[in-house]
Amino acid sequence: MKCAVIVTLALLFITAGFLLVPEGRAYACSCVESNAQEKLKTSTSVFTGKVVKRGGVQIFSTDRVRAYTFEVDTAWKGVSSKRMTVLGNDAGSESCGIQLEKNQSYLIFAYQDEEGSKLHTNLCSGNVSVEQAGDALKLLGAGKVLSQDDFGETIHGRSWSSYLMIYGGVVLLIVLVSGWIWRRKKRT
Repeated sequence: MKCAVIVTLALLFITAGFLLVPEGRAYACSCVESNAQEKLKTSTSVFTGKVVKRGGVQIFSTDRVRAYTFEVDTAWKGVSSKRMTVLGNDAGSESCGIQLEKNQSYLIFAYQDEEGSKLHTNLCSGNVSVEQAGDALKLLGAGKVLSQDDFGETIHGRSWSSYLMIYGGVVLLIVLVSGWIWRRKKRT
């Protein structure tokens, strides 16, 4: 009886060992292989740019993200201004995280979040430094080289025309209120 218990426990430990320890290495992050043209089709925004600001780590539920602000050089898709901010997964590479360095230039593939309000990227997106992006850039073809003139001159992210509309609206409102007050005083 004692021998049967020992054999049963031994078999139990061996079986548990096979079930709990995988045969090969396990990776938490596994990316689907695709080339730059395929990534261009599936990404919301594709551009090359220099990291001009590297924000601090923010935690959203269980995700660690860092905001990267880029000065965009060349655009292929989804670029709305000369400066673009993309949230990057800031976890380690085992969790598909990326760390981009300030003053370095990258080819960025970004996607919109569920709300459609922010761009995100991660290790599987296909981001690579411009120095290592030769083959990907050939596959993408000629992008549009951007200058500030493509978006109009801006102050703190707003164009001159938007400031003109705001100030014009304020002046018009002041004129209308002044006229209304003047007419009321004239009647009394």
